[in-house]
Amino acid sequence: MAKKKYTKREIEPFRKLLLKHRNVVTGSLSSLESEGRGSSGDEGDLSSENFEIELTLTAMQSETNLVQEIDEALKRIDMGTYGICEDTEQLIPVQRLQAVPWTRLCVAAQEKREKS
Repeated sequence: MAKKKYTKREIEPFRKLLLKHRNVVTGSLSSLESEGRGSSGDEGDLSSENFEIELTLTAMQSETNLVQEIDEALKRIDMGTYGICEDTEQLIPVQRLQAVPWTRLCVAAQEKREKS
């Protein structure tokens, strides 16, 4: 019979990895926020300044989404469901969790979702 979930000992390195990623992302989010607040002065062309603002906002949204994904993964650790594919209910391979520790899906389920 296949194993249905990872042990706390097996999961602990992933908690640390998720927290490390979260610190990196929130650090870059902070720098994006301060970058967004900075004014380029009067010499800047308005359209290029608007483009810069748009890029910063897009990056901030992406970073915010990643923080949410990481927080959800940390909740799954606390609930005992971390590392279990949401679609197949099989264990997500350790290599995938190491590459994308906040993932909710095994590779096959991810590919299936992307195709549909």
